[in-house]
Amino acid sequence: MTASVKAPEPSEIQQHIDAIARQGFTILEGAISAELQSDLIAELQRLESVRPGGDIPPGPFTGHVTRRWFDLLNDAPVWQQVAIHPGVLAVLVKILGDGFLLSTLGTAVIGPGEKAQPLHVDDTVYAFPRPHPNLVCNTMWAIDDFTAENGATLVVPESNTWDHDPVPGTDYQSIPLVMPAGSVAFVLGTCYHGAGANTSNAPRRALTINYCNGSMRQQENLMLGIHPDRLMTFSAELQDLLGFRMCKGAGHLSATDPRQELERRYGTGNSP
Repeated sequence: MTASVKAPEPSEIQQHIDAIARQGFTILEGAISAELQSDLIAELQRLESVRPGGDIPPGPFTGHVTRRWFDLLNDAPVWQQVAIHPGVLAVLVKILGDGFLLSTLGTAVIGPGEKAQPLHVDDTVYAFPRPHPNLVCNTMWAIDDFTAENGATLVVPESNTWDHDPVPGTDYQSIPLVMPAGSVAFVLGTCYHGAGANTSNAPRRALTINYCNGSMRQQENLMLGIHPDRLMTFSAELQDLLGFRMCKGAGHLSATDPRQELERRYGTGNSP
């Protein structure tokens, strides 16, 4: 696999944590190596050839000319690397706590002419009243430059500190997350955000990798969607992120990590 960029220094991580607490988002520039970026572009091109148009139907929220591919851990090995990027995980553990999980791993390739996505929050799936502890953090990977013209993610600064979710029809003062290709933006689950309109003549390629607190249910059923034979080839770190490790006592099998059952059933020389 392609080598990832190393994790930021502790002082830099703290700067990002402080920014997220204050305004709901932060941008980690230079997070994606040139080689990894090249591999991801090639993989997006391959996905377009085998599953044209993406994996979900067009709609007002998901976009009419936006290609979103999911179930990516069943695709090229590069997605395993994306899920466990050390620079990303080093920030996330400070936001979501030890034992956090990968919730969704997808793409957001916004085509020219796409309208802006409605502003929303990512932790509304849990229906917890605000304020509440951090439950979700989304990461937007800039495969291309994010600009105000090509659909850079819109965020409402400090909305993470508000006591209510977005009210439909309300005009919020949002700003675009302008950042160079190779950056990763972190957007807290309580921060109002949405993809911007693409008024340029080229697609804006990005990944949306969502993580959740380890006690929460993941949006994608990753443990069921990946065959055990494939799961056994993943690193222990990735298996942890999928849910094969307990978190604060949740997710156990007979009071032990479920990885032990995975290994018992599907380890070398074993059969279900």
